[in-house]
Amino acid sequence: MSRPKPSPSRRLSQEAPATAVRSGVSRPAMWRVMEIHKIIRAGRFPNCSTLAAEIEVTPKTVQRDISFMRDQLGMPLKYHALKHGYFYTQEVHEFPMLQLSRNDLVALFLARHALEPLRGTRLERMLTESFSKIAEACPGEVSIAWHELDEAFSVKASGVLPADVTLFGDLLDAVRACREVNFDYHKLTGSKPEQRTVHPYHVGQIEHGWYLFAYDPARRAVRTFALQRITNLSMLKTKFVRETGFNARDHLGGGFGVWSYDGDERRKHEVHVRFEGYAARVVAERQWHPTQAIRKLKADGSVIEFQADLSGLEEITRWVLSWGSKAKVLGPPELMRRVAEEVDGMKVENHPARH
Repeated sequence: MSRPKPSPSRRLSQEAPATAVRSGVSRPAMWRVMEIHKIIRAGRFPNCSTLAAEIEVTPKTVQRDISFMRDQLGMPLKYHALKHGYFYTQEVHEFPMLQLSRNDLVALFLARHALEPLRGTRLERMLTESFSKIAEACPGEVSIAWHELDEAFSVKASGVLPADVTLFGDLLDAVRACREVNFDYHKLTGSKPEQRTVHPYHVGQIEHGWYLFAYDPARRAVRTFALQRITNLSMLKTKFVRETGFNARDHLGGGFGVWSYDGDERRKHEVHVRFEGYAARVVAERQWHPTQAIRKLKADGSVIEFQADLSGLEEITRWVLSWGSKAKVLGPPELMRRVAEEVDGMKVENHPARH
């Protein structure tokens, strides 16, 4: 019988100096067990001595590994008296330690779909290479019928637009290399894009969108930029020193979403909102903010009070309005005023009937 082609890890051991075994260099237990498994599965009837020579450890170590495989992992191992070697009494298709749980399968499925919006970009290639390295480091083989999972689960593609992904690679390089970037940015309230030169600190996903957190020297503050509103990005040769201790979560400062607040706007607001009906149940089921607290005003949960400590009111105003008549602001007065002004602005003025 021809000798099986050595695995990459085996080839590495063959290239090691001949003194490696004699000097007491140990082999990782998981690596040893998987090598023994592959040799026995090949039908070569190895014994402790031949296995020890094959994987470059002592026969006593092999004997302990064989006992572990048989007694702890439940492998169908048996010693053949005539052929003087070990064999499997039944076909072993999967190594026990590699069996995937339902949670593992769902995690793999979600990871697969997470890469879909990045297809064809440099970031997708980088992530694919990383997954490949992880797969190569895992012993054994795993195959998944993706179409079966597609029939059982679905994932709504959101958060990454085609316009976003073209920026990921360059921004990632700039963040890691501490290099300034220049781009045109169209603010929500602006009539046209304006040029910005910033120090990129962090790229993160918040509320289904991707954002760049960067220090803007012209404004002497860290600003948040939506990737879909960035155009004409270029990485400059100028390097910068990253602010020590910067944290994206701290930068958001307790806001309700991606907005960051400075000066007077950053003061704390204790928000109280009353929800009823379906809105009460949906709001109570989710985590909207780290400081939130839910208090039932009716035992059945049909009426609740939502409370949170926020650093600004811009986004909470829009959130309250999204629930319509199912939400009533209890405080602070400033939030009540903002919501009332928005509701008044939404009213359609009466026009003379057209003839």
